[in-house]
Amino acid sequence: MWHKLCYARCVNSIKVYRINYLLVTLLVLFGLSSCLKPNANQGLKDRKVQTMDDLVVNNDFDWKTTKTLDVNIQLPADVNVLPLSITSKDGKRVFFTGYPEDKSNHLSTRITVPAYEQQLKLIFAPQAKMSDETVDITGNKLSYNVNNNLKNMMMPCDLGGLVTYSQGGWHAPAHGANAGTLRDNYFANVFPNGLVIGDPGHFTIKFTTAQAVASFLPAGGNSQVLTQHFTDPSNANQVGSWAGQIVAAMMNVAFDDAGYLGNNTNKLKDLVFLSGPFSGMSVSNFLDVANTAIGGGGLGGFSINEIAYAAEQINNNFENGDLNYFTCTANSGGNGTGPTEVHYSGTLAYEDLWPWKGDYDFNDMVIAYNFAIYKNVQEQIRHITATFTLQAFGASFYNGFGFSLPQISPDAILSVSGYHLKPGSIIHLDANGLEANQTNATVIVFDDAFDLMQHPGIGTGVNTDPSAPFVTPDTLVVEMSFMDNGVPAPGGPVTFNQLDIGNFNPFIIVNQERGVEVHLPGYPPTSLANSNLIGSGQDSGNPGLGRYYKTVDNLPWAINIPEVFNYPVEKQDITGAYYHFADWAQSDGLLYPDWFLDKPGYRNHLLIYQNSQ
Repeated sequence: MWHKLCYARCVNSIKVYRINYLLVTLLVLFGLSSCLKPNANQGLKDRKVQTMDDLVVNNDFDWKTTKTLDVNIQLPADVNVLPLSITSKDGKRVFFTGYPEDKSNHLSTRITVPAYEQQLKLIFAPQAKMSDETVDITGNKLSYNVNNNLKNMMMPCDLGGLVTYSQGGWHAPAHGANAGTLRDNYFANVFPNGLVIGDPGHFTIKFTTAQAVASFLPAGGNSQVLTQHFTDPSNANQVGSWAGQIVAAMMNVAFDDAGYLGNNTNKLKDLVFLSGPFSGMSVSNFLDVANTAIGGGGLGGFSINEIAYAAEQINNNFENGDLNYFTCTANSGGNGTGPTEVHYSGTLAYEDLWPWKGDYDFNDMVIAYNFAIYKNVQEQIRHITATFTLQAFGASFYNGFGFSLPQISPDAILSVSGYHLKPGSIIHLDANGLEANQTNATVIVFDDAFDLMQHPGIGTGVNTDPSAPFVTPDTLVVEMSFMDNGVPAPGGPVTFNQLDIGNFNPFIIVNQERGVEVHLPGYPPTSLANSNLIGSGQDSGNPGLGRYYKTVDNLPWAINIPEVFNYPVEKQDITGAYYHFADWAQSDGLLYPDWFLDKPGYRNHLLIYQNSQ
């Protein structure tokens, strides 16, 4: 009797459970179909998920907090193509600035944006005389047809009457109406406070008189960046010939602007380079780059030789006729800004016990990154400055970090510098600074986190235990050169579209074992990884199916956040620190795609490391 009663109660309980489950399922489906975002405080109520292991995640969820968009913008025909910027809706974050690769009126490229973005803004060059346009993202596409809203047309470019002088011209003794006479008669008027080249924030050379300029030019010696201030130096042997070219270019521009040189209404400073690494850039903007570079403020992705030669082009172009290095802005294929710069940034957070699960605090390695990508007007990559800040590592392992560019051959990169490898490193490099024996271009940024940030003496790792002293994060700046003087590496030019930086493949190397790599979910290992580990332990990887770095329950070992990421404290599961992380993961990313932002009701601040910025 007791067994029957118990059985009946169990059956009734199962029925009630099934009814409740059905109701809950219907409510969830209704909530998703309504496209209405749940109340931000809902995650605080009746939370069933306590750890990552409680998650029920679809097998094909990719864990991405970003989305890559195919961009197709149709620009007006029969007018000059001007650069276009694609930004966040508020205009604060720029995802792309550039041109069509083939100089046509059809811009086709790929950009990666935060998954929560639903609209982007198109910002046109000032010459286009067009208002900004807000465009909806449809699926993984951003498409727009500008039609014929562009009002300015190509205008004739008359450069007759413009005059420039070389270094030797500005050095020459005054005679008749030559450059020496102009220099001596008008230097004080043109430069009442003296002529200064360089970067005022670092180092400069100042010329107080016309004779000081004459004595300095023509400059010679090996070109190098300034390491001290100079006033009226007699020659440029300490900074080289590029200093002389920059001084002469500054003289040409300033005397032309003051009306003492030539007789054309087009100003020399507004002319635009027709070709080479500065194609599309105005003379004025180029001189800003050149002065910053020689003064120690950074080369801006260019080489010293490129800057020196471009300055020489300015000086020589109109000395004896027109050498056709320049044109007017309206006809240039550019708006004077020249080669474009695009940034891509975010934060990477890793677990390092792969192929076994960790504690899911995602702080075994936390690295902020920013790629500054320098392009020419053909959308070819000239240079990349990649900045990595090691913020924390809650691990006892001696882990390294690197990244690969999946579609880029190693011979498409001329040189890499700025990485940190300790003596006797497990990493072996080719002559260009990339890791040897890799199919794809692979950069090892550092081989041992403990070699960059010293352990504070207590706690596990660095900057994850609130009771341990804070250690200043370490920053490395990696320089990657794709061109020299406009000439690409032997592997050929790489376009921005081909680079696809939003899908770069970052990874950590675990505890000095080169074959043990941990990647973002779905991203393949490099050529040097131990393939026998794929699918071992709790990893469910299957190369034949393109499945990598996921557990059988589809849990990851790493995440990539398109913002500054405030990571959990040591041993704190991320689901407790971020209230809507579980909602996001279990909804295939439909709910709370911005779960990592600091919004009301989004996070438990007590469980997040407070010195992570």
